[in-house]
Amino acid sequence: MLRIHFTDADVSRVTIAEDVDASWETLFSLHLLQEPDEILSFDHWRRRIRAEIPAWIPLLLELAPPRGYSADFLTPGRGDADSDTVIDRIMSTPRRRLRDDVACLADRRPPTPWTRKLADGDVTALRQLGTALDRYYRRAVAPYRGRLRAHVEADRSRRGKALLTGGVDRLLATLHPRVEWRPPVLRVLDYVDQDLHLDGRGLVLLPSHFCRHHPVTLKDADLPPVLAYPVNSGFAWLTPDRPAMQDPVTSLLGRTRAATLRASTTAVTTTDLARRIGLSPPSASKHARVLREAGLITTRRDGGAVVHQVSGLGVAVLNGELPA
Repeated sequence: MLRIHFTDADVSRVTIAEDVDASWETLFSLHLLQEPDEILSFDHWRRRIRAEIPAWIPLLLELAPPRGYSADFLTPGRGDADSDTVIDRIMSTPRRRLRDDVACLADRRPPTPWTRKLADGDVTALRQLGTALDRYYRRAVAPYRGRLRAHVEADRSRRGKALLTGGVDRLLATLHPRVEWRPPVLRVLDYVDQDLHLDGRGLVLLPSHFCRHHPVTLKDADLPPVLAYPVNSGFAWLTPDRPAMQDPVTSLLGRTRAATLRASTTAVTTTDLARRIGLSPPSASKHARVLREAGLITTRRDGGAVVHQVSGLGVAVLNGELPA
């Protein structure tokens, strides 16, 4: 079990990352790539990436096994969307950090000649790592960033409402089914035995698309505290984002209604929908009504709010796979 110990100062310094983090999504996607085909919503992605695995991906898998410890230096981000910045930061990892993280990996598997060179700060090994990360990210994560960002924004909106209605207590208590908030300790069940004392540093909550099973933190307690946790992405992300000029959904529906449909891949209120697509709530409601009448989204009431979500037909249209 992971136990995160809060002080009064830490409770007031809990924040939610503002964007999809390139480093954490890369790490978690590497984990998924190595797991059995048990998570249906990732099957299409996993098959595509496995079919395209080039020779350099095994370098990354040496640092990110599917279970247990992965090198902390692979995830320096706290909501950093720019992959180039993150990779530069990884390649600038101090030699001591490289050595310590590779030593932790060696507890479960013997180091390879390449990881030994990496632990020594070998320039060639670091360049190989940077190149592998860049190529993998561009192939496995970047094509889906638009949809991943929409899911993260939807999750941030839900967490924000929890914070407004019940404070930090409600935010932490509803974070994930495998998380228990018993002040002043946040417990993550089914986790390796670990204690993290925040000591006034606060905690960054990082919603992640590729994170599965349970929330995850870093092993080294001296690093800035972060807790990555899974968001519910459903099936609507399965095909890569298309450039606007080549997007048949935009050609079919028009730019605004295509954006409205994509923004509804997770349940969203009219107000949040308007914010995502850059329109006033009345205009967003009008576009949602047209899509609902076409059977592409569903609409329901939740208390005083109207909630929209893409329908099965809408998912098929987004994925270019109309049902038989």
